[in-house]
Amino acid sequence: MAAITITDAGKNMMRDATSGAQNPKITYVALGTSSATPAAGDTQLGAEVFRKAVTSYTNGSTGVIVISLYLSPTDAVGISIQEVGFFGGNATKTANSGTLLAHGLYAHTHIGTESIQFPLTFTIS
Repeated sequence: MAAITITDAGKNMMRDATSGAQNPKITYVALGTSSATPAAGDTQLGAEVFRKAVTSYTNGSTGVIVISLYLSPTDAVGISIQEVGFFGGNATKTANSGTLLAHGLYAHTHIGTESIQFPLTFTIS
């Protein structure tokens, strides 16, 4: 995956978490078909077509967590994945719900004989 952009909404959500105003946990990963360059002001993907709950959270070294989505061979088959988004806040399985924390480009058409991991290494420093 190309470099990922942390959105302004994502930064504000992390900021507001310290006051208890927001739950900053990333809970869903969405895939889309838009190849538009991600920007800090993005609030949703350009063209979301698939969404799935986060598969795992793994603690790394101090201040590091790896958030992953496992895309199985039966998920999103035939989709030309061009973008990936990580959502939190009040995100649900419904497209465009929640707060987009991170948005990146990815170019691959998913076929039914492969699985893909989409990790986001989140570092607090």
